[in-house]
Amino acid sequence: MPTTISQPPAKAMGGVRPGGARRNAGPRVARRETAPAPRWTLRRRGSWRKEIANLTSQLAIMTRSGIDVASAIESLNRQCRRPELQRVLQQVHDDVTGGQSLSQALAEHPGVFSETYIASVSAGEASGRLSDVLNQLAHMLRNETRLQSTVRTMFAYPVLLASVSSLVLLALVLFVLPQFAKIFADYDTPLPWITQMLIGLATELRTRFWLWGSLAATAVIGLLVFRRSEQGRLFWDRLLLHASLLRDVTRALAVGRVCRLLGVMLESGVPLLEALRLSHQAVDNRLWRRLLSELENDVLNGRGLSRALLASDFVPPSAAEMIATAERTGNLGEVACLLGDHYEEEGQSKLREFIAVLEPAITVGMGVVVATVVLAVMLPMFDLSTFASHGPN
Repeated sequence: MPTTISQPPAKAMGGVRPGGARRNAGPRVARRETAPAPRWTLRRRGSWRKEIANLTSQLAIMTRSGIDVASAIESLNRQCRRPELQRVLQQVHDDVTGGQSLSQALAEHPGVFSETYIASVSAGEASGRLSDVLNQLAHMLRNETRLQSTVRTMFAYPVLLASVSSLVLLALVLFVLPQFAKIFADYDTPLPWITQMLIGLATELRTRFWLWGSLAATAVIGLLVFRRSEQGRLFWDRLLLHASLLRDVTRALAVGRVCRLLGVMLESGVPLLEALRLSHQAVDNRLWRRLLSELENDVLNGRGLSRALLASDFVPPSAAEMIATAERTGNLGEVACLLGDHYEEEGQSKLREFIAVLEPAITVGMGVVVATVVLAVMLPMFDLSTFASHGPN
């Protein structure tokens, strides 16, 4: 049975049809009198991204096999084990059965399906390549899930190592060192400067913990508030793309993600201007958002992509050159997908190199601090041993 394809709605693509012409949105379909679907975003719930990728892949296979969209979604709904997602699929099935297109039904759940996802499905419906588009979307979601999992796995050990080491050092300074200080106080022996410094630090922290604890809490809250402000986000995004130790990793991963988003949408039939707008909404980095806005303005005014990309100081020159060449030759979508794969792999490779340097650096740094604490304890012990062996004069 052939796949049922409806015309894409203006609502699903911000009022822009796949051909690029604007029109007024048609009459909205009345919502059912049921509780609204959860508004959780895929970015906040990583497990949803994996399930959406699996569902999208299965939907692509079923539509390619000739199963109509409504029957395919009904089958996916029966297989789904997450109650929240099952409820969303049931609503999508009811909308499609009631006469809406798949993109219209998905647009009713923006907290689950992103605008990029909906626009690509809408373009796939219009071009008659829905199964191919769904397969590309599933591939993109699986790659994003794999990348996030890789990043978390790579940073897990350094973060755990630094946390445990910091707690051990804090316990040594606050609880172990003061016990030795009591022993040293019983002998009339001058203490080394390093011992005096650490004992003074431990005494200060123990006696006025309320002050330093309040200051630390205030500093953390202040940093969090600043991080959530527009200036803080811009500062953090600029730091990620320009810090000498991180920029090779973050630039490769960022350009890989943007190229993949553009490539999937262009290959799905989404116009370049609309693809740039949706990519602008999908990325978090403020500098990339500014660049995508500039690219959108250049395309709107007929200048193309090359000027802004080549002028950017955080886009790899090779990527900018290849995109500019692909734009001139007319195969921008294919080249963007290839660039996305290449730079995501390069970013992961550079991330592994960074972690390989970070782990021993943390170990050495913590070793130096531990050695300092041990030295502060052992030096007076040597003096006491010398004093005991020679006896008082």
